Order: sequence, then C-alpha cells, then structure tokens
Amino acid sequence: MGKILQIVPQLNIDRLYEQLSVSKGVTGKAQEFVAEYLLDCGIDSLDAITAEDLLDYRKYVRSLLMKKEQKAYYENLLEQVCFAYLISMNPQLAETAAEILKSSAIRNKTIGFMLISGIGSVDDIDYELRNNYQGYLNATLSAKVTEYVKAMDKLKMESIRRDNQENPLRIPTLKYENKKIFLLYHPSYKLAMTFYYVQDKEELVFDFSIATSAILKRQIFKMLNYVLETKENWHDRRERFIIPLKLFYQYCIQHGVDDIEQITEQQIWGFRQSIDGKVGTKTDTYMQLVDNIRKYLFLEAKNTNWTANAWYLERFNFEDGRMNPAREIRRFTFGQIENKKNRDLLKIYMKYQLGVSQKSSIQTIRGQYYDILAFLLYLDGVGISAVAVSAEDMEKYINFLDDKGIQPEGFNRALISIARFYGYIVTTKEISKAPLYFDYYFKNTYSRHNDRAVSEESQREILHNLKKFPVHLRLMYLNLWCIGLRINEVCVIKGGAYYWDGNDAWIKIYQNKMKTEKYVPIPALLYQAMMKYITEHDIGADEYVFKNKRGGAYDAGTFCKQFKRCLEDVGIKNYDFKSHDFRHTVGTYLYAHGASIEAIRDYLGHKESDMTKQYLDYMSDIIDAANEEYFTSRPNKLAKMANKKGGKQNGCKNLSSGT
Repeated sequence: MGKILQIVPQLNIDRLYEQLSVSKGVTGKAQEFVAEYLLDCGIDSLDAITAEDLLDYRKYVRSLLMKKEQKAYYENLLEQVCFAYLISMNPQLAETAAEILKSSAIRNKTIGFMLISGIGSVDDIDYELRNNYQGYLNATLSAKVTEYVKAMDKLKMESIRRDNQENPLRIPTLKYENKKIFLLYHPSYKLAMTFYYVQDKEELVFDFSIATSAILKRQIFKMLNYVLETKENWHDRRERFIIPLKLFYQYCIQHGVDDIEQITEQQIWGFRQSIDGKVGTKTDTYMQLVDNIRKYLFLEAKNTNWTANAWYLERFNFEDGRMNPAREIRRFTFGQIENKKNRDLLKIYMKYQLGVSQKSSIQTIRGQYYDILAFLLYLDGVGISAVAVSAEDMEKYINFLDDKGIQPEGFNRALISIARFYGYIVTTKEISKAPLYFDYYFKNTYSRHNDRAVSEESQREILHNLKKFPVHLRLMYLNLWCIGLRINEVCVIKGGAYYWDGNDAWIKIYQNKMKTEKYVPIPALLYQAMMKYITEHDIGADEYVFKNKRGGAYDAGTFCKQFKRCLEDVGIKNYDFKSHDFRHTVGTYLYAHGASIEAIRDYLGHKESDMTKQYLDYMSDIIDAANEEYFTSRPNKLAKMANKKGGKQNGCKNLSSGT
C-alpha cells in the first residue's frame, strides 16, 4: 500500500476500500487486486466507473499471464464490486426490480448496468440504454444474452403498465423525437405487449436521429403512428405495414427521396427492384404500402397538396353525378412524367378540371388526363418541354397517333384533350399561342353499327348454369338480362328501388350517365327474387343492395371479372361476356316484338332516338321476318300465287282486274 501512496498520494484510498467492502463476495487478495488496478488508473471512487471502464478492466485481465480459470474469475471482479456498491446506494430501484426479476444474477447485472449508465429509474429505460446493454452483454457473457436483455425489457414494460394504470384518462401516444424509436417501448402497454414476442427486435427500431430529410422523417413517423393507432391485428400490422414501412424508409434515405409525396414512378420501381426476390418479402404487399402512405399523407394534410405526385379523390366532395359510385376513380398520378415542368403543367390543368371546371364528370376528366399523359410521356421520350413544342413537333406526335391505328373517334378525342390543355396554358400565359391549329387534323367519323345482342343459345346456357353462381352475381345478372340496365346502374341499385304499383312491378334507378332517374316496369319474378334478397340481408331503402367490402357500391369491373370467372368454372368458355351486350339484347327483343323506338328509348334511358337505333341489332333479319310475315298473311295472296304454275301471269291478271 505504501508504494501506491507514494505514486498517487492525493487519492482517497479509505473511501475506495469502504466502497469495495460493500461486496461481501470480493475480499482479501481479490479486493487488493481490484483496488490496485483502480488506483493505478487514478480512480478512487466506484461512482466514477463507466461501462467502458469495466470493459477496459476485462481487457487488462485477459492480457495477464494467468490460468484460464483464474482469468475468468478475475474478469468479473470489478463489475461485481461496482454493481454491488451502486445497488446498495439505490435501494428503491433494487426493490422495484426484485418484484419483477426473480433471478438475483440477472437482476443485479441489469440494474447495475442501468446505474453505471446514469439511469436510476425504470421509467428512464430507452432503446439507447437497451442497445448499449446488449453490446455490453455480448462482450461479457458467452451465453444467455437474450435472457438478460429481456430482463431490462420486463422492467420497462412494467413501468409502462403502471403508468397506464395510474393515468387511465390519458391516451398514451407516441411522440416524434429526433432519436431512435423502439416500438416495444411504446407508451401504451397494450400496444407494446403486441411486440413482446417478436423475435427480431431490430425490426421494431425506427431511427429518426439519422441525418436525412426532416420532411421524410416526419412523414414516416406520421404513417407509423397511424398504423399503430388503427391496425389492431398485430400480425397484419407487422407484415403489411411495419416491416415494409421500415424498408421503404431505408430505401428513401439511401436514394435521396426527401419527400414521399414527390416520389416518382421510377423511384417507386427502384424500391420494387430493391425488395424483389429477397427472402421473406412479399413484393405486392410491400408495394401497396407505398400507395397507402401517399394516400394517408394526401388525405390527412391540413390543406390540399396540389404539388403531390398522387392525388386521392376521396379527399374531395364532388357534386352528385360527377363521380360514378360503381366506377370509382381513386386517384390521379403524375410521377410517371420525368420532365418536372410538364408534370407541373398537368397538375395545374387537372386542378382546374376538378375544381373550377365543375361541369365535366370525373370519368370524362380521366379520359382527358390519359390523353394528355400519353402526350407528355411521348415528350419525355424525345426530350421536349410542353411549352417548347413546335408545330413540327406536334405534327410528329399526330403522325405517331395515326400510326397506332386508333379509330377516328379515339384519335379526335385525343387531339381535343391536347388542344384544351394547350388552350388552358395559353390562358395562364405559360405560352403565347398553341403550337398549331388542331381542328385541321381531325378525322371524319362515320356511324357504324355492331350487332352485339347475345344469342339465344348463350342466354339459355347462362340461365341453365346460373344456380351455380353466388347469389349476388346471379341477381346482378338478372337485372342486366331482364331490364337491360347498364352495369353501373345495377351496381348502384338501392334497397328502395323496387316497388309494386297496382298490378305491375317497377324499378326506380338513377342513371349516372344521364344524371336523371328513370322508372320502368320489370318482371314480377325478378321483383320477388330481389325483395327476398333485400329482406334476408336487412338492406335499408337508402343502402346499396350490392355492396363492396367497405359498404359502398359494388365495383362494375369487379362484377365483370367475377362473372367471367364463374362462366369458366361452369364450362362456358366460348362466350365472351360483356355486360353492355344485354342492353342490345333487350332493345332488339322489344323492337322485334312490336315496341316502338320511342318506347325502347324511354325504357333503356336514352335521350335521343338515334342513340336507341344503335341498340337495335340484326335489322336485316327483322326486316326479312317482317316481309315474310306480310306476304304470308291472309289478305296478301302474292306469295301463294307466285308458287302456282303460271302464277306470275295469273297474279297480274287478278291484280289488274281488281279481284
């Protein structure tokens, strides 16, 4: 001891020995060994020891010439005396831990590490401490690391539970901080427990301390918090949201995506490629997350973000009739366009179309959107901005359209859409005039009639197998076949649509296309079948009869896909089902059985009779049948006389004589 005093006479040796004496298991030579090491390092109080000092001590022992068993004993001495002393100075923490952790070895090591790290309360345990503890355990233990880490988790979880219990009126929510967030330590005990049995705890870590875009970090945090608060199924939440969200966050950091709402389709495709083929990844599920987060950010924003690359129409309250519930248009995207100027121009035009120009239906606007989008993608390919397009450039695109073999009607619609787009950007003074006079390039169109009525053979085959279809598909089909409704109209039928008036059954249906209601008689058997379905499913008068999963109108496209699949399942493979063909079928049937064009017009719900005429198929057959019926009728003997020998001469004679 004298030697030590001569080297560092200023050290408080008595205090150090007093602290060392707290550990009853380290005495004699072992205590002297630890004291000498500490004093040689200039340390005279166990309060000054850090976790790094403990590791340095172990390295020192391993460097000594000792037997393996002796080294193993001496390596733990400093930790043992240090932890024993710190625990004795914090009896409240020791008492709390004793209630939760039964193993004294695990308990002492866990709370000893907390204390040496400056943490005196289980409430202050966080991911950084847990991570440091795990690193320390890996350096000091050969086994049972997970068991020791779980001990710290148990202490934290119990702290969260008690806090929730003591503050039942407070809703525990995750708060954004510029640090790592660990979902196992979520302030809601109920929520935190759903992560307790996740094997790879690293997937529960979201690092918001990383040097990247503050906008990106806030967006990821908002989506994470939304998922935690709304997705109750823990397995679904983990597989469909948390894991893909973390992968997407990492991808955005690595590829410089600073704002998710500005992500391009090319960057989204890059994310798909980065996860495609990885073990355990579900590419389609993970890609759905990208759409989900963009939708959430757009819908939840305080003000509409018109600069976003994806607009979700659920945000807007359109006037009745502008949006067809059975043909729901969910979004418009702009990230496909590489040229930012062109992309911004389309956004400005679409904002005008959705807002100021309120006469057009969303379906019509979508058609214009696709026409303009195709044009701007073409400009991307040739490297031209829309404001710099010359007459020659425009003519090249017109020739490009022409070479694609588009029908004249489609060709003209595309030019009209582009012409209106340029008309708008002229108005906004982006350019002084349109690149050329579009009217000059329109093509002549001719009225064509295509026979689309479904053959009687196909109708019989479908009806024969209809009992094998799901009941809702069966009834939807019968409304097509019996009444000739548009599939959009079938999908939006409501519970109060069917009624009995006198001796007849009727249906009241809203025609989205015509923006008006119509009332038409229907077969009594269809009425009975529909009323039975409505009653059995307790469908209210204002509810959709055929609903999607969210309770909205059944999607027309979904119906067609499902019905075609059912046709294949029952062996009907040579018939190409098209729902609109049944409007032709009903119209043609009515006309062939004596109904006037005006009556058919009103029944089908057309504005003009000329439109109705396009639904009357096989006119030549109808005319031939009418002629045959005329000439074989009793007052008209011409056909019979012509079949007799010399009938032509006799016929003429009889006709001239008036007999």
